[in-house]
Amino acid sequence: MEKIFIVIPTIRNLDFLESWKKQFTNANIIVCEDKPTKTIKIPKVGKKIYHYSWQEIDDDLGKNSWIIPRKVSAIRNYGFLKAHQMGANAIITIDDDCYPVKNHHLIDLHTKNLSLKTPQNWVNTYPDARYMYTRGMPYLNRDEATIMVSHGLWTNVLDLDGPTHLQNLNFKAEFAQHFLQIIPKGAYYPMCSMNLAFRREVTPLMYFPLMGEDKNGNKWGYDRFDDIWAGIFSKKIMDHLGYGVINGAPFVEHRKASDPFKNLIKEATGIEVNEKIWFEVDKVKLTSNNVIDSYRELIEKVDFPKTDYFVNLKKAILLWIELF
Repeated sequence: MEKIFIVIPTIRNLDFLESWKKQFTNANIIVCEDKPTKTIKIPKVGKKIYHYSWQEIDDDLGKNSWIIPRKVSAIRNYGFLKAHQMGANAIITIDDDCYPVKNHHLIDLHTKNLSLKTPQNWVNTYPDARYMYTRGMPYLNRDEATIMVSHGLWTNVLDLDGPTHLQNLNFKAEFAQHFLQIIPKGAYYPMCSMNLAFRREVTPLMYFPLMGEDKNGNKWGYDRFDDIWAGIFSKKIMDHLGYGVINGAPFVEHRKASDPFKNLIKEATGIEVNEKIWFEVDKVKLTSNNVIDSYRELIEKVDFPKTDYFVNLKKAILLWIELF
């Protein structure tokens, strides 16, 4: 992986980047500031830093800038687009409250994961798929799928929904072992954007749906399911095209727990849809043979709820893939 881009959405100072200086030496960093104009001073970290706000998004995308949500972490969509345009081989995104974990080099481990080929119909029982297969794994089924997404995990504060967080207010995760898990073909997973990497080929699939607010300050009506729904759509298409997803190391330390009471409110409208949407996506039969056409086909065929939100989401996704 020659050209690595780190995409960070934020509304606050980026002092946390000081802790990543050694690891990000050769990486390009894209900061998506979720404010009308650029206000944040960014530490000198990495090879080069690109800094964008709503103003740059509006100037660049013009009448279609509404497809990049505001006041939500999905503003990182714009960072994905710019990284792809600048020739990124791999794109890594982390949140601004995530810190290095000892013996887990974020870029090295993600890029190793993205260089793997893995089975599609068998699951290796050894806890780290980078090293070896256990007895009985058919040789002809070992290198079937190129890994396109490396889903990293976290120590300290886990990525929990509101109700689960309220039931486990004092829980801190301490594990940081180098385990890797292949997400099986035909299975879905809750994709979290706090620590995520993907190859440039699937950047068009990494569109985080409309949440937070639109460019006029109107709420889209859903929140905290942007990365989750992007994970559902992308996994469906990657399974169809014979690509793989890996989950586990590298870990980051997630230090800032969001307010579980606020999360309960934010998640409330999306819970029912989230219970059904993956099933509707799974029912679709895809026939296209590339990323762009498969995404377009999926969005045209999914039986979404008949609401203004999903009409707009469909329009947004179609405009997004046209950018590629």
